[in-house]
Parts: sequence; structure tokens; C-alpha cells
Amino acid sequence: MQAGHDETTGNESQLLQFGNSTVFGTILDRVAGFEDGPVVVAISDLPADDQLEEIANEREIPVVRAPSDDLLARFVEVIADYPAEHLVRVTTSSPLIDRHLISSIVDAHTASGADYTSNTLLRTHPAGLDVEVIRSDALLDAAEQAESADERAGVTTFVQRRPADYKLHAVLAPGDYEDHAWSGDDESLERITQLIQKSGGSFDRAWDNLLAYDRPQGPDSDVRLRVARNNVLEHLDDLTDTIGFPPDPFPIGDPTRRSWGVWAGDELIGAIVVSVQNGWGTLAGKFRPGIDGDLAPQALAAVDERLLADEQVIALTIDGSAIRNYRS
Repeated sequence: MQAGHDETTGNESQLLQFGNSTVFGTILDRVAGFEDGPVVVAISDLPADDQLEEIANEREIPVVRAPSDDLLARFVEVIADYPAEHLVRVTTSSPLIDRHLISSIVDAHTASGADYTSNTLLRTHPAGLDVEVIRSDALLDAAEQAESADERAGVTTFVQRRPADYKLHAVLAPGDYEDHAWSGDDESLERITQLIQKSGGSFDRAWDNLLAYDRPQGPDSDVRLRVARNNVLEHLDDLTDTIGFPPDPFPIGDPTRRSWGVWAGDELIGAIVVSVQNGWGTLAGKFRPGIDGDLAPQALAAVDERLLADEQVIALTIDGSAIRNYRS
């Protein structure tokens, strides 16, 4: 579990009151009983993180401390102290993280033979339930080769950007729940506390038992992107206007060729694929002919939002010429 300070972020929100404990303490309680390996807390060596170590010690959870300016090196320290074939990474921005969800993603990871598995690149789980599993050898490769600041801060970013070198795997939720905002900023904590109170007051409820009590946060535009599934495949023949060269067959559930259906209200108006290699993305898509001209830029803005939410894509090309930069 990544906690404490890094170069840009403090630990103040982790020490806020949440339930009968702090945010950090409640997260540790929610992962207690994880059966696939030891829970280890990785924090900085700054004195400001001493309180986090005390909270972990109270629960007899081991702590690894390393410099705050290199998160990737921090996880190398974890592997050195607790050798394992695979490492699970969760963070304290996930106050409702669920040990059962973690185990299910570990199972999917080992069954797939992947080097890296997550529920984040193709987001269908609520924000705030982010789980990554990475083969330790792949993480050590990244620690040896990654030079850019964002690849070292992102921990798994080096591997995510190189699907030709590492096998990536995505885990999807049973439904589309990405509009449920459960990440741990101050505003969300208030919403999450109200959500738990509405659901009966237990801070140990499984994540999927909370959905019925939560109101999703809708998109700001008329256009919605949803991770493409069979309901998109069934209507591809109705989409005839193309951008670039969409892959054939159209990919579903592939984190190296991320695909979304584009919806305007209840109508599927398009399907978009972003293929990635070495951090560069290429966008292609199909759309219904004659759609409202205002919808296309809204769809592209929705793609931007998703690619900005993670570190996999540095820049995106459209039709082989237009470039949208996401990282410096």
C-alpha cells in the first residue's frame, strides 16, 4: 500500500477522521484478512510520516520506509524486504478499497499470465477502487530503465506504456460504474461518509453492496464514453464514417487498444479505439453518418479526460497528423 508523502503530495487527507479511525486506518482495516500475501505499507522516510507508521504498527502491519522523491524505488525496497513473484499496488486515495476485489484481480492476473493487470486503464469500477498487480521482475525492469519523472512517480507507468515488451491485462466490473466517485479527496470523503450512513453505517461493507445507495456523478456534456463491450460490437455495422483505421476485429477489453462506445443519450453514435505503443497513442473510430457536429469535439474531450486520468499515453495522434500532448 502506497501511503505518506511523495514529491508533490502530503499525507494530510490520510489522517482525516473517517469512521472510527483515520482514512489511513480505515483503509488498513478494509484490507485486513487479505489472503494472497502480506500487507505492507510503503511510506516516505520523512518525519511527517511517523504517525502513519504508528497507525500501521498498532495493527501489526509491517512498514517499509524510503525516500519521498522516487516512488518506484520505494517499491523496489518493498520487494527487497518481502520477496514475491507478484506485487499488488493500492494507494490511500482509495478509502473503500476492498480486499475481495483485490483477490479477484490477483486471480485474473495469475490466470492470464500477464506482467501487469489493473482495473484502471479500462475503468468500469468506481474511482477509488484502483488495484494494480505487477510481476516483480517487470517492476524491477522499470526501476532499472525508467528515467522520466512521470515514469518513476507512476511506479507502473513504464510497463503500461510498453505493451510490446510486457503483457497487459484488464479486469472489468460486471457493469459500468465509473461515474461513482469514491476517491479520497475531501469532498468525496463527505459523500462517502454519507453513502456509508445510508447503507447502514458499516465501514466494512463490500464495494458492490454500496452501489444501490450511491448516486452516480453524471458527465458534464451530452456525450458519454463507456468501455466497449458486446453491446457496442452488435452495432458496429451501423457505424460507417471512419477516423483513421479502426482495428478489425474491433478490440474488447484490451488495455493496449482501449475501446469505448460513444453515446449521446441512449443512442450509440460511435466507437473509438486508442492503440498505444511506447507511450504514443493512435486514435481511430467509426461513427453514425450525419451526427450533430457539436458531438464530435465532445467525444474527443471525453477521450482526453480518460487519457489524462492515467499515465499510459504521452501524446495522441489522430489521422496520422493531429497531435494532442498529455505530458511534458
